[in-house]
Amino acid sequence: MSSTLTKYFSPVINHEEELCLLQIFKPLYILLSALGLFPQSIQFPDGIHKTNVDIKNSSINSVCTMFMIVVIYVFFFFHLQELYTSSKENTLTEGTMTLINYTVAVIIQVLFCTVSFFRVICDRKMYITILNDMADCWERMAMGKRRLILGRLRVQVNCVVLPSVLLIFLLLLISLNTGINFNIWRAILISLTYDLPELIQFGMLAFYFVLVLIIVALLRNIEEELILILHDVSKNKQNDFFEADIRMGMGEIMKVYVKTLGFKRQVNAAFRTSILVVLVSTFHQLVGLPHTIYHGLAFQTDFSTHDIINCSIWAVNQLLKIYILARSGDLLTSQVNEIGRTIHNIPISGDPDWKVIIEVQHFSSLMTYHDAKMTVYGLFPLDATLLFNMVASAAMYLVILVQFDKPE
Repeated sequence: MSSTLTKYFSPVINHEEELCLLQIFKPLYILLSALGLFPQSIQFPDGIHKTNVDIKNSSINSVCTMFMIVVIYVFFFFHLQELYTSSKENTLTEGTMTLINYTVAVIIQVLFCTVSFFRVICDRKMYITILNDMADCWERMAMGKRRLILGRLRVQVNCVVLPSVLLIFLLLLISLNTGINFNIWRAILISLTYDLPELIQFGMLAFYFVLVLIIVALLRNIEEELILILHDVSKNKQNDFFEADIRMGMGEIMKVYVKTLGFKRQVNAAFRTSILVVLVSTFHQLVGLPHTIYHGLAFQTDFSTHDIINCSIWAVNQLLKIYILARSGDLLTSQVNEIGRTIHNIPISGDPDWKVIIEVQHFSSLMTYHDAKMTVYGLFPLDATLLFNMVASAAMYLVILVQFDKPE
């Protein structure tokens, strides 16, 4: 039991421990499979004899995907029917404007599930290819500090990302289903057409974020390789260094760098549609939830403290989604900038090797033509400005919406 916990949650990787890059992905893979977001069943490497994943019989994973689609759509129909017949019994849907906001939010949640399941079915082979190519790149690089990098990545995935997803879902489940106006049938409807799609959203974002973390780990390892070269060139021991201490020269590092940014483009292409729908859903709820609180406090006598807390939790939840997306882009660009600084610190004055000068200049030019930014169809970047832009825009539309609100 202790060895199993150490294998998945320890930030330190012992020299006796045979841990490969893709083993870190396994706990998240189990969650994604349960949510139907990974239709392929895969066999993870043992870290000793092989480092890539293999495709197994995918019938169970495919059944989970189809089951999720059927459940969400069936109960979505029942939920709309329930809203039509008894919306006045719920304090969050009493008014016309609040009912419209609630209905649109449910529709967007189901739309996200539709888009996400369609994309994971279409891209199921791409995920396997990306994971195996990442593992190959990782194994091609010299040891350096990669045990430390791998340990930190394991903590980020298993101790931060996964517990956060499960904790958020638990909070939402409790907050939505403990109100005094909720009966059992309504609780089931909300859980399966509101909470479950929200968990699927966070599952998809966790999938995307972990792949970005793996790309950042690859870039961090490239930086460590370049730091070794920097130290060697500074000591004028270029020739001995390449023969004895590392397996990769500057040219090989450049190839790995280009391939790593190729992974970035593949991940961006695979998730940009889902991210776009997430942002639409997030923006709508950042406008709708504060409006629901305003309408309840201004025009409803039965709007309770529980309703305020419930809406506030969901609003914070939307901000967390934006933060995840913005953080992923910032991690990539900051790590690429670190590589650029390391490249430009390699000395080319004095009596350097001309091969080093040419390779440093070529690497610098190459970085100019390989953009590290994550974008949504090129419309806007996923970076630190995303949170400000979303909140500012939502505040503007909220002011407009409040002006049209009135008591029923």
